[in-house]
Amino acid sequence: MAKLYSILIGALILGLSLTGYSQRNCGTTNYTAHQIQKDPSLAKTFKNQELKIKHWIDNSKGDDEIIYIPVIFHVLYKSTVTNISDAQIYSQIDILNADYSRQNLDTTDTPSEFKILGADTRIQFCVAHQTPTGNWTDGITRTSTTKTTFDMSANEAKFDSKGGIDAWNTEKYLNIWIVPEIIDGGVSGILGYAQFPGGALATDGVVVGYNYIGNIGAASYPFNKGRTLTHEIGHYLNLYHIWGDDFGACTGTDQVEDTPNQASKNFGCPAHPHASCSNDGDMFQNYMDYTNDACMNLFTIGQKERMLAAINTSRAPLKTSGVCQANYISKQKNIQFNISPNPANNYIKINLSEANNTEIQVLDITAKVVIKEFSNNKTIIINTSELPNGIYFLQLKSDTKTGIQKFIIQQ
Repeated sequence: MAKLYSILIGALILGLSLTGYSQRNCGTTNYTAHQIQKDPSLAKTFKNQELKIKHWIDNSKGDDEIIYIPVIFHVLYKSTVTNISDAQIYSQIDILNADYSRQNLDTTDTPSEFKILGADTRIQFCVAHQTPTGNWTDGITRTSTTKTTFDMSANEAKFDSKGGIDAWNTEKYLNIWIVPEIIDGGVSGILGYAQFPGGALATDGVVVGYNYIGNIGAASYPFNKGRTLTHEIGHYLNLYHIWGDDFGACTGTDQVEDTPNQASKNFGCPAHPHASCSNDGDMFQNYMDYTNDACMNLFTIGQKERMLAAINTSRAPLKTSGVCQANYISKQKNIQFNISPNPANNYIKINLSEANNTEIQVLDITAKVVIKEFSNNKTIIINTSELPNGIYFLQLKSDTKTGIQKFIIQQ
């Protein structure tokens, strides 16, 4: 690990090599080097964390449970353009859940020799529906700011006092700050950056540019398929860049056995096989490389093990935070139901697995209850013809069970 921290400091000295916004630039390596430079004891902390990761992987039998990570999005905006829509943000959750479960539609683009290594990580993400004080939230905060750029080395996005917004309890929430632009000491072109496990709680989380999130709205090509956050959350869960950040020496490591050794980052969409370091082909389709969003499509089994190890060691409090509705319900008795059609216009039909004395609430995006009814039936029809277009939440409650699902009205 000493070599790794030398690499990190070397990255800081050399600075970011930027060639424009058409190539992916992740700030995590430089950000980590900044942290260590400010607090050298972090090098030992990260080294100890690596020992915990290896111990967990070597000794855990594992299980097949799905782990839910609750997410709170903090939008820091200067204009209507950077104040991106709820729909763009929620599209990112869908992308993360597909990518981390290997349900993404582009798994067919994984080369045959790598397909056997592609992993369903058993990690899912859900929008937090409880604030730190216990109130309902749509999982998004919005803060108007006078700043057009947020400096990475100063963690400006993460503090009220620096023009950003303070993190919510980082042991209970994955905080994601969405900003107009990220800079590092005046250097621009950074898509996002994350904090590895073990850093300061007040700064824990991920920062991403507003135009690199989701796959609709302001999302900009070639980073318009949500893979920037797939990549950065990989770092948040203790994954390194697949080439080991060794500046082409072929001696670095991402601490994962089933990713081929490769010389450096890949940009754009290379033709396969693209060989380096005497391998049979770089795994440039991996989410932890630097290729375009459309060319990324897998995590490996080894990467899955590292992420699960992080969640079960340094990030264990996330598993029992209780602030994410999906996570909360999974620990309780859950009402089983589905909604159709979705999107809907004049009505929604609710099909329950069993009849109960059920309270039905429809909440708008501000958490205002716009419809409230009661029913004892297994099939329930709700008139939605008077609802404006938008995102809504259907919440069902009985004496012993509860459940919530999102639906969309398109009149």
